[in-house]
Amino acid sequence: MSAFRGSHNSGHPDSHHRSHRIHTWRTPTNLFGWGRSFHSPDDGTVGRVLISAISLTAFTLVILVPLTLYTALAYFARDIPPVPQVVNQPIFQTTRIYDRNGILLYELIDPQYGRRIIVNLDQLPPDLIDATIAVEDPTFFTNPGVDPLSIFRAAFQNFSNHAIVSGASTITQQLSRNLLFDVKQREAQTLDRKIKEAIFAVDLTQTYTKPQILNMYFNEVYYGNLSYGVGAAAQSYFGIPVSQLDLAQAAMLAGLPQAPSSYDPIQNPSAAKARQAYVLDRMVYHGYITQQQADQAKQEQLHFQRPEFTIKAPHFVNYVTQLIQQRYGRDALYDRGWRVQTSLDYGLQQLAVQKAQERINQIEKEMNAHNAAIVTIQPSTGEILTMVGSLDYWNKSIDGEVNVAVSGRQPGSSIKVFNYVTAFERGFVPDSTVYDVKTAFDRGPGLSPYVPNNFDFQFHGPVTLREALASSLNIPAIKLLQRIGVHAMADTAHALGITTIQNPDRYGLTLTLGTADVTPLDLTYAYSVFANDGDMVGEPVPLQERQLGMRRYEPVSILKITDPVGNVIYQYQPPPPIQVVSSQAVYLLTSSLTDDHARHFTFAPGGALVIDRPAAVKTGTTQLEQDAWTIGYTPELAIGIWVGNTDGTPMKATEGVLSAGAIWHTYAPAAHQYLHLPKMDFKIPPGVVHGNVCGKVDWYIKDVPPICSVG
Repeated sequence: MSAFRGSHNSGHPDSHHRSHRIHTWRTPTNLFGWGRSFHSPDDGTVGRVLISAISLTAFTLVILVPLTLYTALAYFARDIPPVPQVVNQPIFQTTRIYDRNGILLYELIDPQYGRRIIVNLDQLPPDLIDATIAVEDPTFFTNPGVDPLSIFRAAFQNFSNHAIVSGASTITQQLSRNLLFDVKQREAQTLDRKIKEAIFAVDLTQTYTKPQILNMYFNEVYYGNLSYGVGAAAQSYFGIPVSQLDLAQAAMLAGLPQAPSSYDPIQNPSAAKARQAYVLDRMVYHGYITQQQADQAKQEQLHFQRPEFTIKAPHFVNYVTQLIQQRYGRDALYDRGWRVQTSLDYGLQQLAVQKAQERINQIEKEMNAHNAAIVTIQPSTGEILTMVGSLDYWNKSIDGEVNVAVSGRQPGSSIKVFNYVTAFERGFVPDSTVYDVKTAFDRGPGLSPYVPNNFDFQFHGPVTLREALASSLNIPAIKLLQRIGVHAMADTAHALGITTIQNPDRYGLTLTLGTADVTPLDLTYAYSVFANDGDMVGEPVPLQERQLGMRRYEPVSILKITDPVGNVIYQYQPPPPIQVVSSQAVYLLTSSLTDDHARHFTFAPGGALVIDRPAAVKTGTTQLEQDAWTIGYTPELAIGIWVGNTDGTPMKATEGVLSAGAIWHTYAPAAHQYLHLPKMDFKIPPGVVHGNVCGKVDWYIKDVPPICSVG
């Protein structure tokens, strides 16, 4: 309701004056016996006339004036709703979004209104209360809601100056004005508004205690710069909670409601300083402080922060706000004063940006790579710990406002894991043999054969699936996909969390080379399932949004939502895990991706993919060098890193390991250290056996007949 959208109290009440003159009776009529000379007394007529006049005056004062006043008040009060109905209507408050450790990321400011932080009277420093009463309403604790003496004084001053130079509104009247009227009505200097305001103020005083009225006032009044209530004002002007205001700061804020624009300390510092001095003088006059305290406060140098509403981790905050609006609506997002605790670790977010920026600074000229995105997920809970959508949200030269973390990009070879884990489920083992030779794949009637190359344009003869995956060889991956089927790979990808591959037939065998767009968030979430032994954990997808074969959980970004008084609106409780792929197949995948020796066809031993603990890592680079990836996981974290240019401009002479891989090499160890995560080995699940298989000693799934050759 607009009545609760606080505004400035800059207006002064109108004064209406009526001048009454005593006229000489000139009519010859004998009105009430008047018509004879007063110099010639008669037989008691004068006495009777005086008695009649006194009786008429008494009747007028006792009956007619109160009756007229009552009738007038009833006329004006006819449209005023009951006090509890007005007071108990919802009051807008701004939503605040925090990281998992309580760091404020953003306060959502509704551009139509402003910001409000509800505070209780016991949170306010006494100096703020005293200053407000001294300057706004010295008789607050004794007046009935209006101050008749102030009204008469204001009326006389305004009449004498032929203009409105003095107001007479008590604190209760100012509160009534905010509660009853919208912005335009508050600013209107009309008799109708002033009378209704006074009537409601009296009713308000009869309904609520003085402390309750003060509490409402401090949360309603407008302090300028989109700050409604003193809680928001303390944050906007000084960047501190209201409880930490000192005398000088309290006096400054107490002076603002009378004319927030005129006394704005940011735009009009001299006027604000003069107003502060006036408030301090009034406090001395009314005995709240000593002259020495006032002088010291006047000399204190106040440091204002411009009321700019900064945002931390903007891509993630936008992601969260969209989720809230989708689930609860716009009003809930802006007006209910919710406190949203998210899954993000802002310290880790900063660390991710730092490590990515360091590498981009090294390669941006040589490789024409200007941007990066990083997603970090906790596999055991599905919680998003970092979402770096770009290196700088405000940098237009890199299209920084685009959240690449949720944008579709070609994943290159990083998507091959879905192909391999599907094969391992079906009996293939890491030591299954596949021939990496020049091969022409039939694409159907009327189409020329598909003849792919490896990244290094070389062929390596007979290789194991372990080597083919770890070294990211293309031809073996295509042969494997031909055996298991494009739809089988797509089904696995869907179940693991990929939401963007809607028509796998469109891509055919190139699907395993990463020609279908995926988002870094989806891909990292899918890898987190591998880190969690094939079990998916996360926020359940609403039943009405579920699609057959697609993921049933989604990454977690919101841990808890409470209302302003702490009532829980929502709290994330990790649901029972869903086993998406078998832990045995996942271990065969992990065993291959952690094997540094198996990377020997493509990567030098001990390179960027190796960190200070066991880690499964996969790189990816698109054919036109538009996207470079490194996705990796340990038992504790899944990390997805993308490097490229947001607008799709190709890079030069780059590959996943040189760009994203270099970021992985510095960020992954630092992230584990930051979170104090111990070094852990991947667990070997029951049913996985290490022994002679396909003529070699390797891991395989017990009781699943091994397929020793891809063919």
